[in-house]
Amino acid sequence: MSRSEEVNRLTENVYRAILDQFNPSLRNFVTMGKNYQKALSGVTVAAKGYFDALVKLGELASDSQGSKELGDTLFQMAEVHRQIQVQLEETLKLFQSELLSQLEHKLELDIKYLMATLKKYQGEHRAKAESIEKCQTELKKLRKKCQSSKNPQKYGDREVQYVEIMSTKQSELDRFVAEGYKAALTEERRRYSFLVDRQCAVSKHFSTYHTKVRELLAAKLPVWQASCTQPTRLPERALALVKLTANHLPGGTPITVADPLPSSKVLEELLEHGPNH
Repeated sequence: MSRSEEVNRLTENVYRAILDQFNPSLRNFVTMGKNYQKALSGVTVAAKGYFDALVKLGELASDSQGSKELGDTLFQMAEVHRQIQVQLEETLKLFQSELLSQLEHKLELDIKYLMATLKKYQGEHRAKAESIEKCQTELKKLRKKCQSSKNPQKYGDREVQYVEIMSTKQSELDRFVAEGYKAALTEERRRYSFLVDRQCAVSKHFSTYHTKVRELLAAKLPVWQASCTQPTRLPERALALVKLTANHLPGGTPITVADPLPSSKVLEELLEHGPNH
């Protein structure tokens, strides 16, 4: 196998690798990406129920005299995580539009384009190779005539012409094959570059998402953590209400075991206006 034939084989192999390996693998990548997106979208549905349940617990805590501020903390947590979920949903939209949709569109166009490009290359290569073979055939005929002729010198100039033509055509074929191989490698690289570029774009969006999540949580987490560091210590307001319930009824009468405890509303009024009002 000549060097030109070897390079031609390598060129066709590059195109075949794109068509038979890269494109099917890319199609599978897009399918897996859609599955990934669907799974993350499913998380948003579950998240809504999670946040609603957290809000409900916050409401219960807010109704408690001893845990009001913890209820506020739970409300803040639910709100911040809702914001985080909104950011995730926006990122998933970009994942679809800037990666999956673009790759899918490229795939549809790429197969026809590559098939046409390969067919054109093979046609031109075949024509150039056949032209050389034709010259070789004519040269062989000429040399046969030369060998059987009584005056072989008269074929000398024509033989030289054929040799020069063959040399020129072979040089053209060699250049064509080298340029074809370069073009094939370039086509291959362009596809991998596009994939890396789109993946970088999505990675930037996810990086932005994680940065926003970190900033949101970093701003709130210390306050949330501080609100639960003393689980057995009641706030001053609750202690004051406890003291009132221990010493007074609405009319100022000491509480006996048989007396019902005042309601939260009554206790709050006592705390606001004092037991003698």
